[in-house]
Order: sequence, then C-alpha cells, then structure tokens
Amino acid sequence: MIKDNRLFMKKILTLFAVLLAFSACLPAQEGKNIRTDVISVAMFEANYAFQMPALDTKVSFGVNSTIGGSFGYKTDENWLWTANVNYIFGKKVKGDRVDLLGEGITTVDGELIGGGGSLVTLAVYQRGWHFQAELGKVFPFYGNPNSGILVQAGLGYLLNRIRIEYDKNLYNTPYPVEGDYEYGYDRMRGGPAFHGEVGYLYLGDTRLLNFSIALEVTYARTRPLRDYDFRVFTNPATGQLEPVGRIDPNTRYNDLYYGIRFNWLIPTYQRQPEMFYYD
Repeated sequence: MIKDNRLFMKKILTLFAVLLAFSACLPAQEGKNIRTDVISVAMFEANYAFQMPALDTKVSFGVNSTIGGSFGYKTDENWLWTANVNYIFGKKVKGDRVDLLGEGITTVDGELIGGGGSLVTLAVYQRGWHFQAELGKVFPFYGNPNSGILVQAGLGYLLNRIRIEYDKNLYNTPYPVEGDYEYGYDRMRGGPAFHGEVGYLYLGDTRLLNFSIALEVTYARTRPLRDYDFRVFTNPATGQLEPVGRIDPNTRYNDLYYGIRFNWLIPTYQRQPEMFYYD
C-alpha cells in the first residue's frame, strides 16, 4: 500500500484508540441492566464492507472495499441514529491503458514514457468517499432487548474516481499525469446517495464484544465533477487525434453498490457486576 494510504490507516487506528480510551471514561445508564432493560447509549463504530458494483459503476469498476468510522446513538425505544464516513478503495478499473489514458500520451501498447525516456510503471485504482446520516430500528427477538434485527436507511453523498499511481523517479517523471494533470484523467463523479441495510446488531455487557453485520445497498445519482477530460483518441472519420475536451455537466450516472458490512461497536457504558449507573 502506498504512503498516503498507510497514513490514512494510521490516522483511523489512532482515532479509534482515542475514542476507545474516551469511552472508558463515560458513565452509563442508572439502575438498568442491559440484559433485561432497553437502554439508550452512544456508540463509536469502526466498519469494513465488501461491495460489488452494478449499473453504471460496473462499467468502470470491479469489486471494492470500504473502511470508515461512525458515531451512533441508540434510544431507549431502540431507534438508532448514525452519522458515518467511509473510504472506498478497489484494485479493478475496467478498460486497458489506452482506454484510461487515451492515445495521445501512450504508446501503441498502452505504455507511458516518462521524461527520462523510459517506460513508466503505472497502476490504476478506484478511490472514493461516502458520507451519510442514517436512521434505523432494532427489533429484539430473543434474550437481550438491546440486540436483534437491525433495519437502517439513510441519505448522504458519494464520489468515486480513478487514481493513477506510479514509481516516484525524479529522472523519469510521467509529466502528462503528474500533479494536477491527473485530474484530467481521473473522471471523478459524485452525487446524492441513498443507503439501506438489513442485518443483526449485538450489544453485550462489555465494551469490546459489540458488533453489527448487515447486507447493504447504496445507490447514488452522480454527475461529473471535472470540467475537462484530457484524453485524446483517433477520430475514425478523419483519422486525426482529437481530445475528448469539455465534459457535459448534465451527464448523469446511476451508481450502485451492494455487499456485506461489519461494524465493531464501542458503546460508552461501563461494565459493572450486574447493573449500570450514572454518577
């Protein structure tokens, strides 16, 4: 994994270590037993999802994963409010290098030549973000009244793009995709998104063994977020290289992801012998 992704992972791990330490200092419900009473509780969440693409997303990308964090609040009526952010990453981008970069900067084999005259080792990935707020309901069906079937839905914003990575070689820099020039090839798009999931939520009497697992679907109505596409292709009618040029801002895409999500929950209550108390 490249440096910026490693840095992102370190920040996520550091954040949740701080949140876990913070949650240990917070009080819990007065005179209520989580095994027998419905309680209200604030929760921090770390999550991972494996997703499959559909509709227009499938044209550009393959399977992907997301990692992220959430803050949620479950009421004493088992309603669950959640706000979260997820980082999207995938290794599969559809199309060969000529499709992705155009004919103007590649060889006939789709290779890119750097400023030093040598071929550049390139890799292309899917990257994106998904921000959302959700409302859900827990339906207990056995034992613990705070655990059970979870049905949840929400609205947010989703964007995805192509990320171009290459070996950092001072003497063979691929100037056509270096720095801000990459934005002319990443085809970033974004828009409002709807998310829904059905799964199971478990809250125990410790802060460590709490989780949810769910089947999910995310639909986003996206539009291009770049003004220009730098790719150049041969016009069959004229035989001349012509740029794609300005992107139509009225273009719309139907992006769809579906998959399975796992959340590790960090509730703010403290464990006591049998009961949980506020100070």
